[in-house]
Amino acid sequence: MTVDGAAGSPWEYTIPGLFAEQARQRPEAVAVSCAGSQLTYAELDQRSDLVASRLREAGVVTEDVVAVRLPRGLDLVAALLGIVKAGAAYLALEPDAPRARQEQMLASVRAAAAVSEGPPVAGLPTVTVPGHGRSAGAVPGVVSAVHPDNLAYLSFTSGSTGAPKGVGVPHRAVARLVLGDAARFGPDEVFLLLAPVSFDASTLELWGPLLNGGRLAVHPSGPVDVDGLGAVLEREGVTTLWLTSGLFHRMVDHRIDALGGLRQLLAGGDVLDPVRVGRFLTEHPSVRLINGYGPTENTTFASCNTVTAPVGGHVPIGRAIAGTTIRVLDAELRPVGPGGQGELWIAGAGLSRGYVTDPRTTAARFLPDPFATTPGARMYRTGDLVRRIADDDLEFLGRADRQIKIRGFRVELPEIERALAALPWAAEAVVAAHSDGHDVTLVAYVLPGRPAPGHLSTALRRALREQLPPYMIPSIFVAVEEFPLTPNGKIDRSRLPAPKREVRDSDAEYVAPATPTEQIICDMWAEALNIDRIGVRDEFFELGGNSLLAMDLMSRMADVVGVSLPYLMLLENPTVRDFAEAVGAAAEPGGEL
Repeated sequence: MTVDGAAGSPWEYTIPGLFAEQARQRPEAVAVSCAGSQLTYAELDQRSDLVASRLREAGVVTEDVVAVRLPRGLDLVAALLGIVKAGAAYLALEPDAPRARQEQMLASVRAAAAVSEGPPVAGLPTVTVPGHGRSAGAVPGVVSAVHPDNLAYLSFTSGSTGAPKGVGVPHRAVARLVLGDAARFGPDEVFLLLAPVSFDASTLELWGPLLNGGRLAVHPSGPVDVDGLGAVLEREGVTTLWLTSGLFHRMVDHRIDALGGLRQLLAGGDVLDPVRVGRFLTEHPSVRLINGYGPTENTTFASCNTVTAPVGGHVPIGRAIAGTTIRVLDAELRPVGPGGQGELWIAGAGLSRGYVTDPRTTAARFLPDPFATTPGARMYRTGDLVRRIADDDLEFLGRADRQIKIRGFRVELPEIERALAALPWAAEAVVAAHSDGHDVTLVAYVLPGRPAPGHLSTALRRALREQLPPYMIPSIFVAVEEFPLTPNGKIDRSRLPAPKREVRDSDAEYVAPATPTEQIICDMWAEALNIDRIGVRDEFFELGGNSLLAMDLMSRMADVVGVSLPYLMLLENPTVRDFAEAVGAAAEPGGEL
């Protein structure tokens, strides 16, 4: 089905209009569930109506931006639906995101109001979501007139200019995604909301079920680990799941059994490992595996491939989904023939408006479509290099610029470099991505400036945490005396030193392990973090650890102990010594391995 929203009333292809039809058809069906609580379609409709009423009373008008800062749960879903019912666009703020980054985003889009359960957000008029038993005041029909071309939400991506860019996505683009053929949608499907709502994968997870009569199961707030995810899938009866490629790989490695109850599994955000794909297909042949590709600027997906087997050692990204046109063009914008490679351009109903905070970059990336017959049609330059293979499938080859993907999130390396260069302890910085074949690690090469308070890398990491989200914090910091240069005087990135840390990356005093458990943990961490020596006072995340490495280590530690270890254990016991004590308490009687 191609959704262009051109015919019929403006209600036809908007989030509120499509949801209203589902609420009318199945008012008593469960719309959303989370940790034992649930709302029917009628209840969610009523609570979101009241949110919309409160926003209108606060002065919100059509096309305003409303910030949302709520923990994951029923209130979050009601808030998002209420915002679009009020005619506004939502901007999701992760509660634990750096405050400076949140304020930067809010100021750049001039947000009109916020929905939060805590203190006011950046001085904005703030409303709350009504609780159970307080929805009687909702006014039916409060929904504002919303057109398919009105903004539905804003999603910020990393920016090459040093500031995040706000992508404005209209209702038409959301409808094209969830009424199309990217996956199976319908009343019998249960989708899991796993991605952060600030991440564009949540568009499919949220609106795919709610606009098609299915059930949305919300993964509770807190860290995601493979065992916990497996438990949620079983408890909620999830049938449709979206995973970043990194999390897909770890689920296949450690909890492939937990994926057997699915009907369809969508994975993407980065290149899929063909070995793990083959293992999954062998283990669960009845589960439909879809490799989904698409930038935020084209509303989650541009192409999909139902994988039956890797092709030539690669997993293709497939063909354009309904409502989307994909073109592979050379440098002169000429179409590339079968077998050829070029840059991928996207056109169609899924395109966003562009960067609402950066019209200059919008003009450079969204060009008039010379191949279209519709006046005003545009196409988006992705910067991704692809090859056309058999049956018009596409094979992803890499980037034409310095943009990379980290655990499903898009990262512009210059944004991190500018953040580092603004710190007094870094006279100059270059950031590179290093892949070990399983995960991508950010490495910061720093020409030191003023002496740092304590260890240089620790000071830099702590300062960056005030400005950047966790996935943009380099895991390895390498101090250099000078940068290698090319003959024309530019930094020669190919000659940067290998990213192995030759010294401990911590300002904690080194204390050697004193027990077998502490020794095992020190050895595991040193190997995973590529550090020569770790002491019992060192902290995993201070040393550059990330969530995916942590998941692997917890699984390996669980194998040693013989009992399941929750990911939260490492968060609550981040030093080697504390973690060793927690592991000992979870082990067999005796408390030591």
